[in-house]
Order: sequence, then C-alpha cells, then structure tokens
Amino acid sequence: MSEIIAKVDETVSKYNLLSKGDSVTVGVSGGADSMFLLNYLISRKDEYELKIIVANVEHGIRGQESVDDTEFVRDYCAENDIEFHSISINAVEEAKNAGIGVEEYSRQRRYEFFESFSTDKIATAHNLSDNVETFLFRLARGTSLKGLASIPCVRGNIIRPLINVSSDEIRQYCGENSIPYRIDSTHLNDEYTRNKIRHNIVPKFEEINPCFESCVSRLIGMIDCENNYMLSMSKDYFDEYFDGERLNIKSLKNMHEAIAKRVIVILFEKYFLPYDDFHINEVYKLLHKIGKYQIKGDCFAISDNDTLRIAKLNKTADLSKMVVNKKTVSKEEFLTNSELLHKQFAFYCDCDKINGNVIVRYRQQGDEITLSKRNCTKSLKKLFNEYKIPIENRDKTFVICDDCGVIGVYNYCVDRRVEVDNDTKNLLLIEIS
Repeated sequence: MSEIIAKVDETVSKYNLLSKGDSVTVGVSGGADSMFLLNYLISRKDEYELKIIVANVEHGIRGQESVDDTEFVRDYCAENDIEFHSISINAVEEAKNAGIGVEEYSRQRRYEFFESFSTDKIATAHNLSDNVETFLFRLARGTSLKGLASIPCVRGNIIRPLINVSSDEIRQYCGENSIPYRIDSTHLNDEYTRNKIRHNIVPKFEEINPCFESCVSRLIGMIDCENNYMLSMSKDYFDEYFDGERLNIKSLKNMHEAIAKRVIVILFEKYFLPYDDFHINEVYKLLHKIGKYQIKGDCFAISDNDTLRIAKLNKTADLSKMVVNKKTVSKEEFLTNSELLHKQFAFYCDCDKINGNVIVRYRQQGDEITLSKRNCTKSLKKLFNEYKIPIENRDKTFVICDDCGVIGVYNYCVDRRVEVDNDTKNLLLIEIS
C-alpha cells in the first residue's frame, strides 16, 4: 500500500468518515484532487458497501473547456459503473445578481446541488494544501481562532478524506497509477487570491522551511483542539444558565474573556443573528453594565438584572391613543369614600402643589426626580435601574409632569415636591389605560 493511501485510510478511520452501507455524494470537477478522491472511494466501495453518486457542477466560466471537463467525468463514471449527475450554471452572471462574489456563489451552488441527493455523506476533495491556503488567506484578511482552524475534516455529513495529503502527493500518485485528470486553466491565473497564495506566497515559506505545509497542518490541529475545548466549556455554561429566554451572566462576567465571548457567539447563533468581532465586543461590554446594544433593526441585546437576552424593542406607542383619567378629590373624601380608599391608584399627589398644567409623556433626556425617602435628586435613568424596570419597557413607562418638571413616574413614585403630607387638602388621582 502506498504512503498516500495509508494516510487517507488513517484519516477515514480516525474520524470515522465512512460507515458500512453509506451512500456518498462525491463532488468531482475532473481535477487531480477530485479524481483521486473518486478513485479512492471506488477502491473502498466493496469494503464499506458504499453507494457512490458523482455530482458535477459546470460553472460556465471557461467555455468549452469547462463543458469538456464535465464530459470527461461523465465518461469516467460510465466506465466505472458510477451514478453521475451534473448541472450547468452561469456563475458570473448569477453571482452578480445575488450580490456576492463568484467564488462564494459557486461554493453555495455546489453544496446545494450536493445536498439535493440526500445521501448519508458528502465527500469533497479538500486537501492539506487547500487547508494551508485557507489558513494564510484568513490570516491575511483577519479572523478568529475558529477561522484559523480552517477547513474541518468533518462537518455534519460533509467529509474530507484528503485533508492530510498535499496536492503534490495527489498529482504524483495520479501520475504513477494512471488516474486521468483535467487541468483547470483558471488555477494558473493569479488574479484569483487563492492562486496568488498558491503560486507566490507558499513557495516563499517553503524556501525557509521545505516542510511548511506539514508544520501549518500541525498548527491548525492544535488550534482546532484548543478551540474545541473552549467551545465545549462555553456550550456547557450556556446550556446550564440559559433558560430559553435569558442568559444568567452573574458568573459569566467573572469568567475569562475568551470563554465569555464564545458564550455570546452561541447566543447570537441561537437566534440566527449575523455577527462579527465588533458585535461581540459591544455585547461583551454589556456583561459589566445595564444597557442595550442594537444588533440590527429593532433587534437588541439587553443586559439588566444580571441577565443578557435578545429582544425586539418596538417603537413607543402613540400617546394620543392613551386614555388618561384625572380626578381631583379632597383629602377627606379620599379617606371617607370606601371605593376610592380601597382602589389601588397607580399615581396620586397633592393637587395644590402642582404648577400649571399636568401632562403625561415618556421620559426625555435630562429628566430628574427627587424622592423624599432618599433625600436626593437623581436621573430617571438611574431610578429605572434601581427599580429594575426592564429596558424594553423604559421608553414606554409614563412620566407625569407639570410646568416645573417631573412630578412622578406612573406606577412607581412621586416627586417630593408634590407628595401627599399632613397638610394636604386635595389630591389628584390619575389612571391611564
């Protein structure tokens, strides 16, 4: 057995990529990598009792050359009695209409096609060299530790048996064992970033260290191992402290930043929200204060009462639609009228201490209130924090004012200036519905 086949067998065994009776969709372009993968799976077909389906996507980029590649794969499958399927797309035009890059659009369409067969596994020919190129590309563009882990050997039902063998090893094996393959002319064009890395960057590193690809592969393995450990810790915390709506952050705020941010990522993913470093950093700040952060549109991350949650904050209701019932009564009537006495009014004050008109509105910047029991003046923002009013309700909490300022917060408190005392003669009672 050749060394490269032994490597692939070891990867398949270590990660349990194949099981007996598996149906496998193989993405085959006709290049050396995918033809080697197909040849390998055919060689293991009887051992694993595999059902192999070959899926080919003709991207419409290279004209007749691309069409010829598809026919080449079709003929090879016919010769080896392998089920073959193909689709043709206009990648450039369709990507433009979709508003994304050609490479990303093509990748999405390929996987959509592969998944359409509903097989147990989808096998792609990503190899060691691809992984190194992805590592360097993401390193140059900026990424997370998870991003540097690059291309996983297995993700869901997608398997990559060649992830530990290089492109050079694959081409050498194909040559020595008469495995035919096609050469994609776009792979020679350095206008594509990946080709630029392959042709210009990697060779420079190999001048310093001929085993550069193997060294990067080991580094990727270490990153992946440590990232998986931290991810596992983060998931354990999330599962224990997320109640389906709120995440208890009392302990999280004291945990290492790396774990805390991963827990936040899990929360974003729970709600299928897009995120980047900026989003995560802003929400991380909320662990140590009461506040909110707008993620997108009306969707906010909200921190209060040692909890973090994702919620939609709707626009404040139209005050003109509120019904405000105001009633002025004497103190004697209030104390002797059993109906009034036993009714729980959300707001009442000394009517004679009011200056000018009484209005009901929502809070505004600079609003303050003085409470006699506290003997201090504080902003409504601080008061709402103390009363632990949910953030999504704060802009919908009624504030009652006269011509001199705030006289109370409906359902919560009254300003010392207008509170009822022993000298009060008349009361203003307010109900809002």
